[in-house]
Amino acid sequence: MVLFINAVDELLSEKGLGFVTNIINIAFIVLLAILITKGVRRLMQRLRNSRRITGDPVKQKRAETAETLMASIIKYVTYFIAAALIASELGFGASVRSLLAAAGIGGIVIGIGAQSLISDIVNGFFFLFEDQFSVGDMIDAGGITGTVESIGLRTTTVRAFTGEVSVIPNGSIRTLTNYSRTNSLAIVDIPVALSADADAAMALMRQEAERYCAEIADKVCQSPEIYGVNDVSPFAKTLRLVVSVKPLEHWAVQRELRKRILEGFVREGIKLPAAQGSGTERK
Repeated sequence: MVLFINAVDELLSEKGLGFVTNIINIAFIVLLAILITKGVRRLMQRLRNSRRITGDPVKQKRAETAETLMASIIKYVTYFIAAALIASELGFGASVRSLLAAAGIGGIVIGIGAQSLISDIVNGFFFLFEDQFSVGDMIDAGGITGTVESIGLRTTTVRAFTGEVSVIPNGSIRTLTNYSRTNSLAIVDIPVALSADADAAMALMRQEAERYCAEIADKVCQSPEIYGVNDVSPFAKTLRLVVSVKPLEHWAVQRELRKRILEGFVREGIKLPAAQGSGTERK
């Protein structure tokens, strides 16, 4: 096979068509690079799927993070090697080697203004090794809030609650908030009329909260607390209830508690604030 390829090369060169061999080689290099990157991506996906079936969730997140970063590293290394081979096929190999020898790789990188690229890569490694966040965590990175879908060598991909996907350069993440690592607080503020019995309202809030927390005991970290009157306006006084729950469970708990408490107020005749301008309290 090798002899046949060499014979074809010699024949094309004799006819002045040596460039055809270069074109074929370049096409083969590009195809091989694409196959390698796609193969690595599929392999990582299979490993990720196998871990979803069995395994500790925390270890699974860390493994997914390491896999996405490793896939990114392999992709960039493959593309770099492919670019070097293509340069060689185009006859620039000797020039590139001479340039590297004369200036040094570090000088070239800085010379082409790649400081931001270096910053992105360094930050990507720190995110992994310091375990600041993982795939599947909900974070706020530079004002962008959402769930981490992937952590690459240069960028981190975050999907917002409403579906938007943001690709954030790792080097631009200066302040990071991770909502998935510690317990959350479900804060429920309920306004009642100024003339309403605050003690009776707070007792009902506690009763409804304790009943609901007993139903979702696996999500609750501490018993509900009544903070009392949190705010007063010309139309109402606001009562606050707080429940410590597991990470990211607070939104669902807040919605359900508001619903149950308001239903309880209506049932027990605790007055709600009047609509502004109506002058009449709601019962």
